[in-house]
Amino acid sequence: MALVTHAGTSLSNSFVTMFSDDVKQAYQQMTSKLVDSVRVVRNVTGSTYKFHKLSKGGSIKNKARFEDLTAMSETTKSLSGSGVYTGGTAQNSIVTATLNNFHSAEYIDDLDLFKTNIDLRSTFASAIASALSRAVDQEIIDVLNTNATTDQSPFNLSAGLTKANLLLIHERLNSLDVPTNDRVLVISPAALTDLLTDTTLVSAADGLITNQALATGFIPSVFGFRVVISNLLSNSGTTSGVRTCFAMQKEAVGLALAQDITTRIDYVPQ
Repeated sequence: MALVTHAGTSLSNSFVTMFSDDVKQAYQQMTSKLVDSVRVVRNVTGSTYKFHKLSKGGSIKNKARFEDLTAMSETTKSLSGSGVYTGGTAQNSIVTATLNNFHSAEYIDDLDLFKTNIDLRSTFASAIASALSRAVDQEIIDVLNTNATTDQSPFNLSAGLTKANLLLIHERLNSLDVPTNDRVLVISPAALTDLLTDTTLVSAADGLITNQALATGFIPSVFGFRVVISNLLSNSGTTSGVRTCFAMQKEAVGLALAQDITTRIDYVPQ
């Protein structure tokens, strides 16, 4: 047998480097959390959409038999007979939603597809859809920041979102006759921690929320509110690290969409 000196030194030139065939995307909010929490109107044509509002009306007690009816929208309520009007003045009003355009894109060189075993198209399509979903949620939160009614006086802000503060929110909505169905609580991760650490709410013995919260670390609903966790909530401006949370009923916020989120692959010359 003949031996060749240093025959194995060139073997490394034949080594193959193997890469995974999938892509680990950075942790991020992948889908919208708030679209299902508001009133949505789809397939809107135009640059704006007008939502109609009607204020609270009232009724006439013991109207005289031949007396004309007085409309709820009548501001004077000058009844000529013995009838007494009780309630508010029903007025129609309009809230205008302005449609904004959002784009998210990435270029992939057609020839690069032959040089990698990664499915670049589906990877970027997923990232694009995630970015646009967060943009929709941010639009909703921006509107809430601008228009939501704020009254901090009865709440203990330094205590966080405790059972006591949650009960005050619950009572405030009840006092306004807000329907009990489709109520939503949009809170930060820290606010969820406040709820989970309140033993009067969460405990195996006598808490209102027991096994599920203890097992999963999440509270899907409490006091009739569907709980939504969002990292898009802005700082409250009062204390560093404290974020604004929102309690609302689904019909209180409107979202106008000309088109739902779509992705497509086009060929472009550049």
